[in-house]
Amino acid sequence: MSTPTLEETLGEFDAGIFTSKVTSALKLVALGTIENGKKGQVTIVLDLEQIGDSASVQVKHTLKYNKPTKNGKATEENTTSTPMYVDGNGYLTISPQTQNDLFAADKTNNVTKIGQK
Repeated sequence: MSTPTLEETLGEFDAGIFTSKVTSALKLVALGTIENGKKGQVTIVLDLEQIGDSASVQVKHTLKYNKPTKNGKATEENTTSTPMYVDGNGYLTISPQTQNDLFAADKTNNVTKIGQK
Protein backbone atom coordinates (compact mmCIF):
# COMPACT_ATOMS: atom_id res chain seq x y z
CA MET A 1 0.00 0.00 0.00
CA SER A 2 1.32 3.42 -0.82
CA THR A 3 1.29 6.22 1.71
CA PRO A 4 -1.90 8.26 1.29
CA THR A 5 -1.43 11.99 0.72
CA LEU A 6 -3.32 14.68 2.60
CA GLU A 7 -5.30 15.38 -0.56
CA GLU A 8 -6.31 11.70 -0.86
CA THR A 9 -7.30 11.50 2.81
CA LEU A 10 -9.38 14.69 2.72
CA GLY A 11 -10.90 13.47 -0.54
CA GLU A 12 -12.36 10.46 1.27
CA PHE A 13 -14.22 12.60 3.83
CA ASP A 14 -17.96 12.61 3.16
CA ALA A 15 -17.40 10.68 -0.11
CA GLY A 16 -15.49 13.59 -1.66
CA ILE A 17 -18.09 16.22 -0.85
CA PHE A 18 -15.95 17.76 1.89
CA THR A 19 -13.22 18.85 -0.54
CA SER A 20 -15.88 20.39 -2.81
CA LYS A 21 -17.22 22.36 0.16
CA VAL A 22 -13.72 23.58 1.06
CA THR A 23 -13.08 24.64 -2.55
CA SER A 24 -16.39 26.55 -2.67
CA ALA A 25 -15.70 28.24 0.67
CA LEU A 26 -12.24 29.34 -0.47
CA LYS A 27 -13.71 30.83 -3.66
CA LEU A 28 -16.44 32.72 -1.79
CA VAL A 29 -14.08 34.10 0.84
CA ALA A 30 -11.43 35.06 -1.73
CA LEU A 31 -14.00 36.94 -3.83
CA GLY A 32 -15.43 38.67 -0.74
CA THR A 33 -11.93 39.68 0.33
CA ILE A 34 -11.10 41.18 -3.08
CA GLU A 35 -14.49 42.88 -3.55
CA ASN A 36 -14.59 44.44 -0.06
CA GLY A 37 -10.92 44.89 0.84
CA LYS A 38 -11.42 43.09 4.16
CA LYS A 39 -9.87 39.99 5.67
CA GLY A 40 -11.78 36.69 5.37
CA GLN A 41 -11.24 33.34 7.06
CA VAL A 42 -11.69 29.63 6.29
CA THR A 43 -11.25 27.15 9.14
CA ILE A 44 -11.17 23.34 9.03
CA VAL A 45 -11.56 21.44 12.31
CA LEU A 46 -11.07 17.66 12.49
CA ASP A 47 -12.19 15.77 15.61
CA LEU A 48 -11.32 12.06 15.85
CA GLU A 49 -13.00 9.56 18.17
CA GLN A 50 -12.36 5.81 18.33
CA ILE A 51 -15.27 3.63 17.27
CA GLY A 52 -15.74 1.09 20.07
CA ASP A 53 -12.63 -1.09 20.49
CA SER A 54 -11.93 -1.20 16.76
CA ALA A 55 -9.04 0.12 14.69
CA SER A 56 -11.41 2.73 13.30
CA VAL A 57 -12.20 6.33 14.15
CA GLN A 58 -15.13 8.60 13.46
CA VAL A 59 -13.73 11.77 11.91
CA LYS A 60 -15.97 14.76 12.46
CA HIS A 61 -14.99 17.41 9.90
CA THR A 62 -16.16 20.96 10.37
CA LEU A 63 -15.80 23.72 7.80
CA LYS A 64 -16.31 27.31 8.98
CA TYR A 65 -15.87 30.44 6.95
CA ASN A 66 -16.31 34.19 7.26
CA LYS A 67 -16.84 35.96 3.95
CA PRO A 68 -16.35 39.73 4.11
CA THR A 69 -19.32 41.77 2.90
CA LYS A 70 -19.78 45.50 2.36
CA ASN A 71 -21.24 46.06 5.83
CA GLY A 72 -19.89 43.10 7.82
CA LYS A 73 -19.46 39.41 7.11
CA ALA A 74 -21.41 36.31 6.10
CA THR A 75 -20.65 33.25 8.22
CA GLU A 76 -21.37 29.59 7.64
CA GLU A 77 -20.49 26.42 9.54
CA ASN A 78 -20.99 22.88 8.24
CA THR A 79 -20.21 19.65 10.11
CA THR A 80 -20.32 16.08 8.78
CA SER A 81 -18.50 12.90 9.77
CA THR A 82 -16.87 9.88 8.16
CA PRO A 83 -15.81 6.55 9.69
CA MET A 84 -12.17 5.81 8.78
CA TYR A 85 -9.91 2.79 9.28
CA VAL A 86 -6.52 3.44 10.93
CA ASP A 87 -3.73 1.22 9.60
CA GLY A 88 -0.68 0.08 11.58
CA ASN A 89 1.23 3.24 10.60
CA GLY A 90 -1.59 5.59 11.61
CA TYR A 91 -2.78 6.38 8.10
CA LEU A 92 -6.50 6.95 7.60
CA THR A 93 -8.33 5.11 4.83
CA ILE A 94 -11.98 4.58 4.02
CA SER A 95 -11.52 0.79 4.16
CA PRO A 96 -8.95 -1.53 5.73
CA GLN A 97 -6.01 -2.43 3.51
CA THR A 98 -6.00 -6.15 4.27
CA GLN A 99 -5.90 -7.68 0.80
CA ASN A 100 -2.55 -8.75 -0.63
CA ASP A 101 -1.53 -7.51 -4.06
CA LEU A 102 -2.24 -10.45 -6.39
CA PHE A 103 -0.15 -8.94 -9.18
CA ALA A 104 2.95 -7.97 -7.23
CA ALA A 105 6.24 -9.03 -8.78
CA ASP A 106 8.36 -11.54 -6.92
CA LYS A 107 12.15 -11.22 -6.46
CA THR A 108 12.74 -12.27 -10.09
CA ASN A 109 10.27 -9.59 -11.28
CA ASN A 110 7.78 -12.23 -12.34
CA VAL A 111 4.15 -11.62 -11.61
CA THR A 112 2.76 -14.13 -9.14
CA LYS A 113 -0.05 -16.17 -10.61
CA ILE A 114 -3.17 -16.69 -8.55
CA GLY A 115 -2.86 -19.98 -6.65
CA GLN A 116 0.90 -20.22 -7.24
CA LYS A 117 3.39 -20.07 -4.39
